[in-house]
Amino acid sequence: MIQITTAVNIFPEILTKTHNQTLNISSTAILTCHIRDLGEHVVTWFKIDPLTSISSPLAVGKQLFTTDKRYSISFYSTSIRDSFWSLEIYQLNLSDEGTYTCKIANRRASVSISINLHIQIPMIIHPTYVHIEPGANIKLNCSILINDNDSNKSIITWHHLSNQLNKTKSRGDVHIRKEILNNILSSYLIINHADIHHTGIWTCVYKHQRLSAKIIVDKGNRF
Repeated sequence: MIQITTAVNIFPEILTKTHNQTLNISSTAILTCHIRDLGEHVVTWFKIDPLTSISSPLAVGKQLFTTDKRYSISFYSTSIRDSFWSLEIYQLNLSDEGTYTCKIANRRASVSISINLHIQIPMIIHPTYVHIEPGANIKLNCSILINDNDSNKSIITWHHLSNQLNKTKSRGDVHIRKEILNNILSSYLIINHADIHHTGIWTCVYKHQRLSAKIIVDKGNRF
């Protein structure tokens, strides 16, 4: 009886730490809370409105408070003390980006953690492999679909080995050209009269995304 009374008086602990999670659009988000000693307490999920900072409940325990059928709650236990509660979001879209809070509370205490969900549209680089002889020209294209709100501040940077290249820091034989058409941001890396020092890995970077292409410049046969 003493052991049961002690367990009832233990307030739950969330072992998951606040963190960031970045996923591609149309993928599935599984936001998980690892909870110890949940007992009779209830897990509540909130989403914080980025404009008003108001928290709206999405789920309380097993009960969803949203009509969006892309949302669901799952849970399982690995021991008497440990359970995992997940808010799952299918077919992610850009409006799903934001801060989600996992919270347990009663009149005596509360504990919570946040998961900052970032939604990205996959970037494309073409070509990914170039093998040419010295003196030829090279053109790489890195592109991504962006929002109207991002069009004025969006930038793709290029890196060769450890060096960053941009409009104000381009070498005379390497040029960067930016283009936005139908909400597609494209950055063109243009190399005129390629030489052996252009050989290596060229990487384009946009926010959290990085893609690379390999360039080989020599007089040997192309593979």
